[in-house]
Amino acid sequence: MTPGDPFARPAPEVIEVTGHKVKCDGGGGALGHPVVWYDMGEENFVECLYCDRRFVLKPSSEGH
Repeated sequence: MTPGDPFARPAPEVIEVTGHKVKCDGGGGALGHPVVWYDMGEENFVECLYCDRRFVLKPSSEGH
């Protein structure tokens, strides 16, 4: 992508969390999406399939 590219998308939002299970509603109240829950399993992150938000486990929470 180049600067001024009309197809450029902003980088997805990254949210640090303390647990492996996260909830996403897209934010923005009525402009969000249905509530979905994700479990990171063995990974340290998960991405929302609706809005591409990335939930990242905080380093201090990795042992949980």
